[in-house]
Amino acid sequence: MSEALLSPAFALTPTPVQLAQHVSEALGREVYVKRDDQTHPAYGGNKARKLSMLLAEARARRATDLVLVGAAGSNHVLATTVHGRALGFAVTAFVVPRPHSPEAEESLRAAAALGCRLVPTRSEWTAVPRLAHELLRLRLRGRRPWFIPPGGSSSLGAVGYVRAVEELARQRANGELPWPDVMVCVLGSGGMLAGLAAGVRAVGLPCRVVGVGVWSAWAANRMALTWMARRTLALANEPGRDSPYAPPELEVDLSQLGAGYGHPTEAALEAQALFARDGVVLDTTYTAKAAAGLMALARADPRPRRFLFWHSLSSAPLEPLLGSGELPEPQVLALLR
Repeated sequence: MSEALLSPAFALTPTPVQLAQHVSEALGREVYVKRDDQTHPAYGGNKARKLSMLLAEARARRATDLVLVGAAGSNHVLATTVHGRALGFAVTAFVVPRPHSPEAEESLRAAAALGCRLVPTRSEWTAVPRLAHELLRLRLRGRRPWFIPPGGSSSLGAVGYVRAVEELARQRANGELPWPDVMVCVLGSGGMLAGLAAGVRAVGLPCRVVGVGVWSAWAANRMALTWMARRTLALANEPGRDSPYAPPELEVDLSQLGAGYGHPTEAALEAQALFARDGVVLDTTYTAKAAAGLMALARADPRPRRFLFWHSLSSAPLEPLLGSGELPEPQVLALLR
């Protein structure tokens, strides 16, 4: 892969680090928050870091259309729409059912308003042949479609989180935080966790890297995630130089999944309320479950004294995105059950 493909497609805002004072006092540990909710003013969060790499590749391949699969109202669908449309791509998303929440409905409406073509689909598995057919249809029409992987998670997308750890290491060097004993992030499609593990190896500052699963057990396969992290580290390495790094290490925590994707848990609600006291807004589908995982780790093991939570939910307001564009079709809104 050429170095040009590793140049981000759009600028990202370096995100601050915050000491979560109330969380720290409640747990008896130092807890810092890396505010990746602020990666981009239009729509931030962890998807922006991954898409900055993936859309650079799509642009280099002269793509005209982005095609993806995601849950109705997912951050992935909206982030791809926001950043893809800003770069001139047409966007088609095959969307699958998920539990209803006001946040999911607002995200779905924003994607439709921005011009994403939302295609209702019964499940991820039935979406696969329909997506393949769409790629063929677009090619026959003379278009150049490009597939965006689920959650933006691939070795290339995860390079965005190697760059994020490098950013964190610079903040440490500037005295903005001490290096953590444990990093905790949400684990959905896995690219963020793989990128963080690769980034920790790249900067040479050891710590545990834990991903808290919120989607499904099959998406949290540790061997597959470790393979992605190794490929990510190789891509992030300087071209033409053999990698001097030991293989990345990561941990998977499935203790917070509860009834499944999109279903709140008591632990997530507790984490949501506690982090809110430090001004950190969490959602019960993703980030509150990850924060609950951090809290459980801190309570169970007295040895680690310093934790870092990667806050991955965009905090950019959605009102400017809603505008006066198209509304989702009724059959699309019906996917929020």
